[in-house]
Amino acid sequence: MANGLIYPVLLMFAVLVLISPYMVFNRMAAWSDHTPLSEETVAQRNTFKVSQQDERTVWDPKSLFKDSEGRFLDYKIPVVDWSIWFYLSLFAYYFGFYAARKNERGRAESLVMAQGWVLSSWIAFPCFFLFPADIDLRWQLNLQQMAPLHQFLFKAFHALDKPFNAWPCLHIAQSFIIATGVARWWIQRKWTWAVSLLWLAWAGLWVSVLTTKQHFIWDTIMGTLLGVGVWFLVVRPGFRHLDNTNDEVLDDSLLVRHLG
Repeated sequence: MANGLIYPVLLMFAVLVLISPYMVFNRMAAWSDHTPLSEETVAQRNTFKVSQQDERTVWDPKSLFKDSEGRFLDYKIPVVDWSIWFYLSLFAYYFGFYAARKNERGRAESLVMAQGWVLSSWIAFPCFFLFPADIDLRWQLNLQQMAPLHQFLFKAFHALDKPFNAWPCLHIAQSFIIATGVARWWIQRKWTWAVSLLWLAWAGLWVSVLTTKQHFIWDTIMGTLLGVGVWFLVVRPGFRHLDNTNDEVLDDSLLVRHLG
């Protein structure tokens, strides 16, 4: 029983170490030299037609999406302060390893999910490094008009996570990969009602990356494609392989005795 509880902790710790470069690239981009925004640019913000980008940005993702009047669609998405709860729910997904069965098969399945989690991160890291983009959306947040708790959450998160590492959105990619594993384990337990709630919550997280002004529309598209792609090419084949593997093969002690 103890091993069944400790294993997810060790696995989660190993994964977090492997994806720690996220903070390195985030700070590298944020702390680069740049020219402050001009007063003229700031004065024209509310037209939604003037980009707030500076020379730290290699390519502006929001430039792809404009309305007929030339206004950036990313700027037109409304702020929904309470959606910060959906955004922060990503960290609850990290405990998804505990949903696996506490046996060798469950450990193998959680390892497959962890591989997908890490792979999605290391596909995104080169994009963060080679194509940094200032997520110039936070100026639309009116923190003073928010509830004190929401104001605190936004300020705390902004202090930790600078407005870079835009695309692909790892919030979406990682949560999708983990959700597929959790949904699999809950279906095995016949918790179909919980699976429905899980995907509703994930949809809320998907929307929240936009309504909290943490990401561009382009980021969400690329994050979705990354998550689905890793699931299709890595996670799903891994689960299918395990479905065709006998429990005895997964049990190390039985395997040793069999070979002996």
